[in-house]
Amino acid sequence: MCTVTIVPNGDGFRLVCNRDERRDRPAARPPRTRRCGDRLATYPVDPAGGGTWVGVNDLGLVATLLNRTANANAPPREAVLSRGVIVPQLLACGSWGEAMLTAGGLDPGAYEPFRVVVVHGSLVGAVVSDRQRVLAEVFTLTVPRLFTSSSLGDRLVEEPRRALFDQLVANDHGGKLRAQFRFHRHRWTRSPELSVHMERADAATVSRTVIDVSAGRTDLSYEPLGVETVPAGRAA
Repeated sequence: MCTVTIVPNGDGFRLVCNRDERRDRPAARPPRTRRCGDRLATYPVDPAGGGTWVGVNDLGLVATLLNRTANANAPPREAVLSRGVIVPQLLACGSWGEAMLTAGGLDPGAYEPFRVVVVHGSLVGAVVSDRQRVLAEVFTLTVPRLFTSSSLGDRLVEEPRRALFDQLVANDHGGKLRAQFRFHRHRWTRSPELSVHMERADAATVSRTVIDVSAGRTDLSYEPLGVETVPAGRAA
């Protein structure tokens, strides 16, 4: 469960990722730089699966992962691998094209459904799996982009979050980076469960990651958010 936006910025871009998780899931370990194949990559770690949902390598290649939920009531199928291992595989790549080929070659049956987004320069690729097949879309980053998901069902949150994104970010012809931050901090008082900065009894937005990439410069900042945890086995 995540909301990811990418905004072009001069000769680069800013990617912001809100991570939404169950309250009983262990807190992520903060980002540090690790070796991924021949590359150096910086990313936080999910201790539950040992992987990550977002990161950037020393070439300025960014990868981020969103879960997919078509039917919130469908029981999850047992997967062989954690989806969190996908992002480090992509950050080990030496180019956007190599990362897209790697993502497109993943075995869809080995993971629960996912969408992985790969960004480098002005190129954006989204590789989507429904456990049956893997499909890819390619964009040029000339306008801000939004990707979002929810365990309540992706379709339930897509429309209101996209309408807000269009209102605050896509149609803002002034300070799009400021508008991007407003978007990622937005919560509807009457519908917190549908919000970008979401909250409900069993889950909440637990962190926000900001990655800035420009020619010769890459910065990653990570903000864990104060979330009241609920012990496993006890309802909120």
